[in-house]
Amino acid sequence: MTTRDDPFPPDAPVEVIPFPFHAHQLACLREVKRSRTFTAAAERLGVSQPALSQALAALERHVGVPLFERDGRRRALTEAGQEVARFAEAVLGQAAELRSWIAAWRQGEAGSLAVGMIDAASLYLLPGTIGAFRTTHPDVDLRLLVDTSEALMERVRRFDLDLAFVIGPAGDDLEAHPVQTEALHVYAPPGSAASPEGAAWALYPAGSHTRSLIDAGLRRLGIIPRVMLESSNPEVLRQVVALGLGWSVLPAAVAEEDAAPRAERREQVAERTLLGVRRVGAAADARVEAFLRLALAR
Repeated sequence: MTTRDDPFPPDAPVEVIPFPFHAHQLACLREVKRSRTFTAAAERLGVSQPALSQALAALERHVGVPLFERDGRRRALTEAGQEVARFAEAVLGQAAELRSWIAAWRQGEAGSLAVGMIDAASLYLLPGTIGAFRTTHPDVDLRLLVDTSEALMERVRRFDLDLAFVIGPAGDDLEAHPVQTEALHVYAPPGSAASPEGAAWALYPAGSHTRSLIDAGLRRLGIIPRVMLESSNPEVLRQVVALGLGWSVLPAAVAEEDAAPRAERREQVAERTLLGVRRVGAAADARVEAFLRLALAR
């Protein structure tokens, strides 16, 4: 089905426009324009004058119009020759820019990088990595996305993201690099003497990797939580506990940050590992490798 925005409707004939010019021929014409004589142009290009003349004659045949005319003992560009010379300047200049960009891209100094991360990673695990990458790769267009582990891994699989930082486990189709392991503890409201049994709880969303670890850990402790709120943002969960509205399970880096009132740490429930994941078999990418290297170093 053809859409209004489809530039190539099915079965439409595609016109192929021949491009008979060679870069060497264009370079010869550009140098003749710059140097004004065949002799000087040949010297600057490092070719013989007959070789230069042959290249320009071939270009003239391809164009189908005279590029030079006699002006006494020298040959001057015709109006068509001037136009083709301007074309040569533009094409060769853009080709040089493309070569330069590709060289920078190969070294990880150009292009874009799409990185996904869970809330916890964006809040306290990777801010230093992001800042360091921007400093060391200022010309790379860094794009960040915060979402759940499940959503981020699916985006990596769909080629929407180059790299993601998630809570494992990761599938066999993803290459996983452990970045950091952190303990998850039960946290009670400040000054709480109540038992967790029957209390209100604020936890990560059901079905998430972190929640699966928490549920298994609470079961081992004989706790069946009465969940009143679910959020993938650990800051929201911390606030619920700090305000005395319920219990939660959190990493210490969130629950015990410098803020008052402070939640009270109780039993350790589980451990979770932050993974840097990318597609198995993905082409080598200097930007991905640099960002992951910075994350591992921190």
